[in-house]
Amino acid sequence: MDPGFLALLKCAACGASGMRAQPGYLACTSCEAQYERADGYVNMLDLSAGEPAAPSTEQRLMESELVARIYERFWRPAFVRVLAGRGASKGTGGFAGEMFIHKNTLAMEERQGPWLDLSCGPGMFTRAMAAAAPGALIIGLDISRAMIEAAVRRVKGYSNVGLLRADAHALPLADGCLGGVNQSGSLHAYDDPPLAWSEIHRTLRSGGLYVGSTFAPARSLAGRLAARIAGIRRFAPHELRAQLSRLGFADYEEIRFGDAFIFRVRKP
Repeated sequence: MDPGFLALLKCAACGASGMRAQPGYLACTSCEAQYERADGYVNMLDLSAGEPAAPSTEQRLMESELVARIYERFWRPAFVRVLAGRGASKGTGGFAGEMFIHKNTLAMEERQGPWLDLSCGPGMFTRAMAAAAPGALIIGLDISRAMIEAAVRRVKGYSNVGLLRADAHALPLADGCLGGVNQSGSLHAYDDPPLAWSEIHRTLRSGGLYVGSTFAPARSLAGRLAARIAGIRRFAPHELRAQLSRLGFADYEEIRFGDAFIFRVRKP
């Protein structure tokens, strides 16, 4: 295991930094908690009480191996079209255009990592980020076993990627260790967004950037009904800006695409 990746991790059970690699698992040097080293990723969830319960219909679907397989080509484009309107994908230029916006908004070519692809799903952005910053460590993190296993296949061959199965509400990463956090299209599914934002703020170093994309309040009946059925939340941009500001982020910016938007903030 990459020593640089190992040095960033902290124990999900006791919160201490310091993990040692053993065959098949990582062990906390403080409390001896053990974490499975699966094929291509580390499972940093505390599963002593069993698998975490999915908080919404959409999150339960994200646990499906079928959805993980069809996510890039079918699921995500259809989901965005229903919730953000037909013009959203066209406005960004599809996935390639969306990644271009995220990469440049993160200023990956001008700043130092490591970089976190938060709620990375099957690894589309993780792989693109690894290609954009070959000299930096890219961490892909998702709570879904099906998604993180799909990401393993997606990033195969990229030596600068480390994958974690973990909870965005309790990041198993050291304070101030990240240069930037990318979060594409997952915020709407979180059980407690302010808690996740606090974790992002904690793990960013001073000057680090957080770039995300999410859904604004729907203007169409279909969009409102789809959000209600899936159990997702939408964010009014001015309210999102206020919440992030209260948590200590600064320099809020946004770009609107239909009923979706990409935003960026900085940790002072």
